[in-house]
Parts: sequence; C-alpha cells; structure tokens
Amino acid sequence: MTHTEFHIHHDAPEIVGRRERLGVRLLIVADGAFLFGMIFSYFYLRNLNTNNGWLPEGAKHFSAASGWVVAAPLIVAALSHRLGLMRRDLARATTILTLLALLVGLYLQWHQMAHMPFIVHDEGGGASFTGGYASSWILLAGANLFHFILGGFIALGLVLRHGRTHVDPTLELWRGRTAGSWFTWIAIAGIASALVTSVV
Repeated sequence: MTHTEFHIHHDAPEIVGRRERLGVRLLIVADGAFLFGMIFSYFYLRNLNTNNGWLPEGAKHFSAASGWVVAAPLIVAALSHRLGLMRRDLARATTILTLLALLVGLYLQWHQMAHMPFIVHDEGGGASFTGGYASSWILLAGANLFHFILGGFIALGLVLRHGRTHVDPTLELWRGRTAGSWFTWIAIAGIASALVTSVV
C-alpha cells in the first residue's frame, strides 16, 4: 500500500491581497473604459442631433436631479466602507450600512428604469424609445444597475465574513481595501453619470 503526501503551498496574506487588488483594479480599468465610451457617445449624439433625433419634439426626459438620486447611495456606500476601514470597531455596522445603501440604490435605479417617461406605446401593445437621449440614458442606467448588483454582492460577502470567527486579520484588511477600491470607483462612476445626465 502506498502512502501519498500532499504539500499545499499557501501564499502570504499580503501576496494574496495584492493579487486580488490587482484583479479588481483591472476590472475598474475595463469598466471605466466602457463607461467613458458611453459618456462620449452621449455627448456625441447630443451635439450631432441629426434630424432633431436627440430629443424629438414632444419627447419627455428625466429631470437633472434624477441622476443624483441614484448616485447618492453609491456615495453613501463608499463613505461608509471607508469609515469602516478607518474605525475597525465600527466595521460590522458600516458594512451593513454599505449593503443597505447599495440595495436602496438598486431599487431606485430599477424604479427609474421601470418608469421611464420617454417610452412610446403603440396600439399593438409594443413600446419604443424616442431619440438618442433615451438610448444613451438606458445604457448609463444599465451601467449603474451593474455597479449596484456587483457592489451589493461584494458588500453581502463582507457582511457574511464578519460573522466568521477565524479570519486572518491581514487578509481581511487587504480584502477590505480591495472592496474599497470598487466602492470608490462605482461612486465616481455614479457621479459621472449624474453629471452627464444633468445635461439634456
């Protein structure tokens, strides 16, 4: 009978943390390129306005404040998480607050998308969007929705990890900082989207 031994190599928590943070930063770069491409398209179509196609006559649009309503929970989530990193005694409470802020923002963004004022319903029961503004707004709202979903998933993971008793404190600190990079980015992205959609 042969006996096989397995030697499992464990990297240091700092190495694991740096690797995870690099992955999130690459995701932020890719997401940022996509977001700023949509922002460019928004202003390009707005300034081109071929045949008055940006916002046709009689077409409705969201108010300038609507983008800020959705950006506010992203800002609260980023600030709450940052506070939890600075004050470890508040980490559990701030992690829960971060999750709640993202869930509220998810609902607000979904509500906006479900009640778009620029949908035109025809007699056959179909619906269409009016103009380039509507199409651009949908893309930016979809990006926000993606940020809320992924951010909420990360925040939920952090809440569940706080319930565990045996967690390496160094690795936990790195993971908190890594999540903080994502929360900061989605807050910046939400502010950028709000600024863009303030200009109709």
